[in-house]
Amino acid sequence: MARARELRPDVVVMDISLPDMNGLEATRLIREQFPECEVLILSQHDTLEMVRQAFKAGARGYVIKSSLSKNLMAAVEKVSHHEAYFDPAISEVTTPLDVQEVLQRATALQEALLESEQLYRNTFERAAVGVAHVAPDGRWIRVNRRVCEITGYSEAELLQLRFQDMTHPDDLAADLAETEKLRTGELSNFSIEKRYRRKDGSWVWVQLSVSCARDSRGRLKHFISVVEDISDRRDAKRAQARLAAIVESSDDAIISKDLNGIITSWNAGASRIFGFTPEETIGKPITILIPLELHAEETSILQRLRRGERIDHFETIRVTKSGERRNISLSISPLRNSQGRVVGASKIARDITEKKRIEEAKTRAEEALRESQTQLALALEASRTAIFDWDIEREQGKWNEQMANLYDFDPGHDHITAEQWRSLFHPGDVQRLTDEFAATLKNANKFQFEFRAIRPDGCIRWILSHGRIVRDATGKAVRLIGTHTDITDRKQAEEIAVLREITGKLLHVQDAERRRIARELHDSSGQIVAALQMNLVPMQATAQRKSPELAEGIRQSLELIDQLSKELRTVSYLLHPPLLDELGLPSALRWYVDGFAERSKVEVDLELPSDLGRLPADMETTIFRIIQESLTNIHRHSGSKKASIRLIRSSHDICLEVKDFGSGMPRHRTNGSSRQKASGVGIQGMRERVRQLSGTFHIESSESGTTVTARFPTAVPALAYA
Repeated sequence: MARARELRPDVVVMDISLPDMNGLEATRLIREQFPECEVLILSQHDTLEMVRQAFKAGARGYVIKSSLSKNLMAAVEKVSHHEAYFDPAISEVTTPLDVQEVLQRATALQEALLESEQLYRNTFERAAVGVAHVAPDGRWIRVNRRVCEITGYSEAELLQLRFQDMTHPDDLAADLAETEKLRTGELSNFSIEKRYRRKDGSWVWVQLSVSCARDSRGRLKHFISVVEDISDRRDAKRAQARLAAIVESSDDAIISKDLNGIITSWNAGASRIFGFTPEETIGKPITILIPLELHAEETSILQRLRRGERIDHFETIRVTKSGERRNISLSISPLRNSQGRVVGASKIARDITEKKRIEEAKTRAEEALRESQTQLALALEASRTAIFDWDIEREQGKWNEQMANLYDFDPGHDHITAEQWRSLFHPGDVQRLTDEFAATLKNANKFQFEFRAIRPDGCIRWILSHGRIVRDATGKAVRLIGTHTDITDRKQAEEIAVLREITGKLLHVQDAERRRIARELHDSSGQIVAALQMNLVPMQATAQRKSPELAEGIRQSLELIDQLSKELRTVSYLLHPPLLDELGLPSALRWYVDGFAERSKVEVDLELPSDLGRLPADMETTIFRIIQESLTNIHRHSGSKKASIRLIRSSHDICLEVKDFGSGMPRHRTNGSSRQKASGVGIQGMRERVRQLSGTFHIESSESGTTVTARFPTAVPALAYA
């Protein structure tokens, strides 16, 4: 797209299989933005359906790669004169009607696009707000004049940037989160307030409203963004919010008075604390809140205020309208006029009555806690819980019969020493436990440790130690009281979960590597072979005139190159068929099943629902790999000459069934046992692929054949791999 924007070519020669984008989608984008530019499609597909899709996307010509050396220049010549070109080698074009149908559709589509484009451009450019088209990766594709005015960039400069590059770091995460919901279809549109960095480095607040444009198959083409400058509105709201937060929304009482002690302002917090309304207090002396015996405090406060002093966190007693005495913390600041002379005071009064009550209750609770800790130790001792009581100073502890059974260890007397206890720990955990214990004594009153213990028979068990630290009146730790629980089963379950996660990641890496190798074969080796073919064709024509023997050698070389090209394409497709990405699962399965049947001579009955549509990419890959693995096993092991594949879609799940009519599997390997031997990723790999998508996997086998069944829920969350 960037090169097309820079060069504005007459003709773009486009490969359907691109590294980062489908060639058909790229064709649509080029034709939308540069209607005068024609597109010639190169493809390895020789089906009429692919030709229709190419012309529907806006292409003017179509050449298959196997006839590249013969037809490419003729195709470029025709397309450059805005004439349609079809490769004569396309096998499914059997009548002129096929060609005429595609031409009529392409012409009508182009006329409609041009008319719609002109109308849209007029509306787009004259909008009073900023309007832009943004690519899925965040690049600005098209912007109107108002976007340039708001950001300070020219149109050309903006088209070199992404919105992520201009978004304030504090706003980016929220913007990306909403954009992702829009991308996945969770939202149809969203609106947020955010900041853009202008060209001069300043920040501008905008109201951003975003929706998305999708193609006929529902795939995201680009985002449509409406941008409105709200800087002035934000400044006004910020000032208003600050004033409201300081005065009206404060839980504290905010009161103003003059130097004679007369109240001049009274906020809602003051009404909540003291019970008076503003009408009852403004114009009255502040002493209506002060107990009679503390009136001298006010005299002293006024004297200090006249000297310009500030009073911070002064704790005293004040009286409410009902006569209740409350503990108050006062912070008082002098108010000055424009000449700097003190004319009054602003007083913030915080009700700390509850705080005082809590402090007194805390003191009583601490005393009760020390008593209850002693009682708790006695209760635990009387119970049948695996408990321990450790004396930190004496480095020895008591424990009960259940603790001894847990470790299968008897200390030989009524207590266990530190040395004996350490001998029960796994050597690999001793230092860690020592460090964690030391840190816990300094910073906590509770503890929880997980460690491995070695029983006398050599069995390793995972133990959870949980309890409290008992401290004396000075805060010094004197005892540990707690329980021990065997959590070996839980740990083993966690390890299994980790192994499954690793297996899933390995499968993902395997698919990615297959895709990479297939891409390398297509983009590198395939192109080299095509170039070699193009070089040899003119040499053959020359050799025919000068040396028939040399011409015959070149002809044989061309045949070998053609065979090599087909084999490269077959290997590339088997590793990762591009049809799976470009046209979806049904097309990829039909291609693979036809090829498998031709190679293996196994007759395969493929049954697909007409309404299958596109599935999530992970699910399409998994279904394809299961069918690929199952057919390979049928060919290698079952001896069956027939196989059937059924894919059934319901409202809640998708069911895949692959069946053969061979000799079946040995009984001890029935139902997908992990001991089964299978090619490729094997049965265990198929089972793990299905589990990654929250599905179920089952194998039934008998002397009359084997059936592989996999079910997938319709709604499957996207997989994420670290």
